[in-house]
Formats: sequence, structure tokens, C-alpha cells
Amino acid sequence: MKILNFIILSAGVFSLLGCSPVKTPISNQYQLNSYSVKKFVSNPSSITLLVTAPEAVAGYQTEQMLYTNKPYQLEAFAKNAWSNPPADMLYPLLVQSIQRTGYFEAVASSPYSAKADYRLDTQLLSLEQNFLKKPSVIQFSAKIVLTRTDDSKVVASRIISEQIPCIADTPYGGVVAANKATQRFTAIAADFVVSNVKRN
Repeated sequence: MKILNFIILSAGVFSLLGCSPVKTPISNQYQLNSYSVKKFVSNPSSITLLVTAPEAVAGYQTEQMLYTNKPYQLEAFAKNAWSNPPADMLYPLLVQSIQRTGYFEAVASSPYSAKADYRLDTQLLSLEQNFLKKPSVIQFSAKIVLTRTDDSKVVASRIISEQIPCIADTPYGGVVAANKATQRFTAIAADFVVSNVKRN
């Protein structure tokens, strides 16, 4: 009887272990670190710009590397992840790219900086590897809004979308394509800011 009870108890324990969520350890962590270094002018203007920390829409506020192989459904790679949420990694890339244009007297990234003439806000809308296309592509989109701080007037806004083919249908293939997307995004964003500031 004791042996039978032991067998039943053991079966119950293993059954519970089988049902308990087991978190797969992350084997590979990746970064976004590509940005535009294009210089626009040799001598800066007297204009200053504050670049605020990008926000991410729901579903993208995570280090998980997301992909889709079914319409309307996002999934995450089990053993591959970003080292930080993509919106966080996008921040220094955007700041450095705009700084490299040479157009602004100062490009601030702290909300406690002295008042700037303009403010750039960014929202990450999507970043996932789409396996519905062959080869797979990285789908990246973000909204940028330029505001004049004196009167809080929105000067211009734009949604930037990129589809970059992956070199391989693997997580790393997606990482390479995602870095190409951030390079293009920062180039377009820098041009957008400088062009619209010049018009005002």
C-alpha cells in the first residue's frame, strides 16, 4: 500500500512539474547600434533641439525579439532577445545622428536641460521579423513629431516605415536587417528635423 501511495504521489509531482511554466534561458542577446552619420552643414545654427526618449506602443515595450508567421499574430523567439527594449536602444542612435548633422548648436537628451527651441518626440510603432514574406523581412515603423517649444505648436509629424529583407530566415538575419532599418530611420529623421526647422 505504501508503495502504491508513493507511485501515485510521484506521478502527481511529475504531472505538476510538467504543467509548471519553464522559462527558456536566453542564449543570444543583440543590439541596435547603426545610425546615420551624414553631415549637413559645417557651421551650426544657434538653434537648439531636445530629443525626448522614444516610447513604444503596447506589445513592443519588451526585450523580446518578435516575429510573425501568421497574419495578425506576434510571437517571440525563445532563445534570442534584444539586450534592451528597442525603443531604449533607438534613443542614443537618434540623438547621435541629429548631432552629426552639425546643424544644431546643441542637441539635448535630458528633460532637465535648459529650454530648447524645438522638441522631437518619437513613438516606436512596430519592429518584427515577418516570415510571411520570402525571404523574411524586418518591418519597422515609427512616428516622429517636431514641436516648437515657445508656443507648443506641432511643426510637422511623419510616420517612417521600412521593410528590410533579411540575409537569412533566422533571428540573426533579422538583427542585421533591423540595424539597416535603424540606419535608414535615423537618416530620414535627421533630414526631416533639419528641413522643417529651416522652414520655420
